[in-house]
Amino acid sequence: MARSPKIKSLAELTQLLADLRAETAPRVVHCHGVFDLLHIGHIRYLQHARALGDLLVVTLTKDEFVNKGPHRPAFTDELRLDALAALDCIDYVAINETPTATAAIRRLKPAIFAKGAEFRDRKTPELLEEEAVAAEVGAAVEFIDDVRSSSSHLLNKYLSPFDDATEQYLQNFRESYTAADVIAWLERAKAMKVLVVGEAIIDEYFACSTMGQSAKAPILATRYESHERFAGGTLAVANHLAPFCGQVDLLAMLGAQDTEEEWVRSHLARGVTGRFHYKQDSPTIVKRRYRESYFGVPLFAINFLNDNPQSASDNAKLCGMLDESLADYDAVVVADYGHQMLTPQAIQLLSDKARFLAVNTQANAANMGFHTISKYPRADYVSLAERELHLECRSRGGNLEELLLEVGKRLYATTIAVTLGKRGALCYNRRAGFHKAPSLATNVVDRVGAGDTFLAISALCAALDAPLDILSFLGNVAGAEAVAAVGNSRSLEALSFQRHIASLFK
Repeated sequence: MARSPKIKSLAELTQLLADLRAETAPRVVHCHGVFDLLHIGHIRYLQHARALGDLLVVTLTKDEFVNKGPHRPAFTDELRLDALAALDCIDYVAINETPTATAAIRRLKPAIFAKGAEFRDRKTPELLEEEAVAAEVGAAVEFIDDVRSSSSHLLNKYLSPFDDATEQYLQNFRESYTAADVIAWLERAKAMKVLVVGEAIIDEYFACSTMGQSAKAPILATRYESHERFAGGTLAVANHLAPFCGQVDLLAMLGAQDTEEEWVRSHLARGVTGRFHYKQDSPTIVKRRYRESYFGVPLFAINFLNDNPQSASDNAKLCGMLDESLADYDAVVVADYGHQMLTPQAIQLLSDKARFLAVNTQANAANMGFHTISKYPRADYVSLAERELHLECRSRGGNLEELLLEVGKRLYATTIAVTLGKRGALCYNRRAGFHKAPSLATNVVDRVGAGDTFLAISALCAALDAPLDILSFLGNVAGAEAVAAVGNSRSLEALSFQRHIASLFK
């Protein structure tokens, strides 16, 4: 099917408008949006916008910049372009190449920039920036009020990406809370001072294409294509917390050899202050994963680390750093990867002195069977994967609720969450009892880092004493964002996270 001549690149549209202005000086009206499911509210809004001038141009948010959760957009930008181009009231349509409309406004220089009336009293940071740029190029901002509807509401109601059980859970949750109710708990975290403790990890991803079996040995031969590095371990946890907390400090372990400290500092999010403990005769931990690029599946991994216990002098330095600062924080979040940073003495200090202590002890290939949550004599909040719970209880199966109660009693924990992968999360609180919430992931690219993301957001909720259903909901929203990206390639962003929440309530 031939593409509509209305569809232009932004560069083509810029030149076309310049040529038209040289000839007839049309009054150009500019609209911008996602238009994920074109509905009557969009159509009436666009018709009114066209009536304000001689020419209506529409710019469309590119797929990668639609920040309504990993389940959106429902339709690709190419399909959304075709839908808009089919409307008689639109003269030209183009995909915007940046997250907001500001660059497009500067290039297109419209006489009028038109928005829906719902934005008149809901001035988002992007809209404020767009209004400033519109004033800069001499464009008036007009708000159009007519039939109001919502793509998110229609998609949730008629084209939900979730199964029936998850959709029923969301419907029940919407009856108990509004999006504003849920987001308000995140807003409360802005007053919090949080310390993140644990090993710094650099995650490396090497993309390869498979060539076949080697002619000289029964091994798989691959061809290198590219590689990327991401801030993992406690670096990722601190980066996820930074957009939501008033202050985030990090106490992480680096190696005294090959510290990578400059790289690590450059990959901390704005608002994270890093302090480092250096382990002698060790490199900073690097976990390198090789992935087949076409299918995106992992092939194997190599870890660069030293898992020998710390020296007495290193342990004394770490305990001194903890002792002098733990009491200063509203909450301490410990992501313990079992690579010998946190000694029994350090763990005792954390248990004795942290006002609120949240802990995850990760089971991985380097520590399997040697590293469980029972190393901690006390924790206020515990977040574990299902496998980690079974390891702690020395049980291959059994009733998860009974296992949760058993671990909670041992640690005097008020709240415990167990992540269950695609089955969601099971949470327990002494006052509220049990609550199970389904997974909200619809696009699983990579599970690495999902537990750390869940830990970061759910620990905040636990420290604020949020209701258990809100804790599990927000943790699962965070987990859904995490698995939609490769490893820790993206950190949570406050505005995108809030929009993801809001889209699930419509």
